[in-house]
Amino acid sequence: MTTPDPLALAQRFVRAVEAKDLRAVSDVLAPDVRQLFLQSGKAGTPEGVAELISGRGRGFCVAHLKGRDEVLAYTEGIFAKFDPLVWRDHRWSATEGAACFAATGDMVVARTGKPYRNHYVIRFDVADGLITRMSEHGDALRYAGLGVRPNAAEFRALLRALGHAVTPFRSR
Repeated sequence: MTTPDPLALAQRFVRAVEAKDLRAVSDVLAPDVRQLFLQSGKAGTPEGVAELISGRGRGFCVAHLKGRDEVLAYTEGIFAKFDPLVWRDHRWSATEGAACFAATGDMVVARTGKPYRNHYVIRFDVADGLITRMSEHGDALRYAGLGVRPNAAEFRALLRALGHAVTPFRSR
């Protein structure tokens, strides 16, 4: 069996999320995976995307998930909150041990039917054939403005990020 390269692994993750296939999401995550959500207006401009992909751009951590179980609980909540859950205009890049994904979310809030569009740049760090860290840059305030209640995993991640304001956690 060959070890998937970071780009192939990140693409599997994105396809699994769009298909709402929690098992396929789980299959690509390391047990101690971390997922960071970073407030950044840069994900919406070509210059900003280039800056984030290069590592020159940073964001403010607003939520921090720890471990496969917490990432899966959050992801399952997202599956319920949005229908459909799709990204369009995929742009990919890869470096040794990492892949970056830039796209525009084209989703609908399941409960209200309200459209939700946001710009994302996600860096996937990979080791030993599994995703070990995801750093998701986007407009977290736009997401918060939907008024969609956080699930328990998301709430823990929000509280954990508050601790980063005192002891900063690097966004990359």
